[in-house]
Amino acid sequence: MLIFTGFYLPGFKGGGPIKTVANLVSTTSGRINYSIITGDRDLGDSKPYSNVVPDCWCSDGPTSIYYCSPTVFAYLRVLWEVFNKKYDVVYLNSFLSPFFSFFPLLAAKLGRKKVVLGPRGEFSLGAMEIKAIKKKIFIFFFRMLGLCKGILFQASTKFEADDIKRVLGEGVDIFVAEDIALFEAPLNVPMKSSGCLRLVFVSRISPKKNISYALELLKDVKANVSYHIFGPIEDADYWRMCEVIIASLPENVEVKYCGNLDPAEVVKTISQYDIFFMPTKGENYGHVIAEALCAGLPIVVSDTTPWRNLQENGIGWDIPLDKPDLFVQAIEQAANMTEAEYLRFRDRVLSWASKKFSQTDAIEANIAMFCNVLGK
Repeated sequence: MLIFTGFYLPGFKGGGPIKTVANLVSTTSGRINYSIITGDRDLGDSKPYSNVVPDCWCSDGPTSIYYCSPTVFAYLRVLWEVFNKKYDVVYLNSFLSPFFSFFPLLAAKLGRKKVVLGPRGEFSLGAMEIKAIKKKIFIFFFRMLGLCKGILFQASTKFEADDIKRVLGEGVDIFVAEDIALFEAPLNVPMKSSGCLRLVFVSRISPKKNISYALELLKDVKANVSYHIFGPIEDADYWRMCEVIIASLPENVEVKYCGNLDPAEVVKTISQYDIFFMPTKGENYGHVIAEALCAGLPIVVSDTTPWRNLQENGIGWDIPLDKPDLFVQAIEQAANMTEAEYLRFRDRVLSWASKKFSQTDAIEANIAMFCNVLGK
């Protein structure tokens, strides 16, 4: 199988899509042979990775990886790889990426290759609102040219399947296969601070992640709270707007930007906080939410992710974005918990996460998806 993904290890700024492919490869490489074509630098970086050799195939265990430099010659060689080599399946880890999705898709179609495409939440309502006109024009021509034909679209959940149908039409071929997450237990679970509720956010700083909305909500919180923000600043103008909001927050709210967080340190770091707070506009999966649950961290998120019915399961809150007062109530409720109530809360989260992420259902569903496209 040949995978195209704009960003891959050792990168991390590209967020969840990197984790999606890395977990897929690590759990199924004994049953599927992978070759990966990716960029030679991380999201937003002007220089390539220091520890890889660009524009040639290298080995990472059983997996072959080609780190493509941003040159015309290197990219044409990559497209020839798709068209000419004998791969059973071409797997595209995005819909909207021109260089790592659209052009490889055209090459795969010309070479009569079978294609699986994972949109990674790009069709969610929140994501479609960003640069909406450009996206609508691209999707119009994509559909008009009949490019959906012959593609098996991967949906991580039934919610994402509905998003794909809403944007591309009822006739598209969809297979629901949940992204693969791996359980990683925290080293320890700290006591809740009696004086201040510690909130944490880990993700790219971009409009889709909705950090500005989170900051606005904190204006109405009466409890003492701190909010630590980790992640690369993808949109500098958007972050400057967030800084204006931060400057206007009341004295009981402390916000700190903590920079990037190494993927290997995510669970260890966020386990030391009290609540994971991310009212995102939309996630097809949300690997960082899964990591927060692995850390035993109760979560407060929007209802635009597949992580639903959190209150019923006793592990957090999933709240509609048009009900900001409910977000405030959830934070106040967590702040008012006694130490004993809070420890029981975290025990429920850890127990739920341990059971959820120890199952092999997602692994088998992904393998079934590739078997499905091979049979077409």
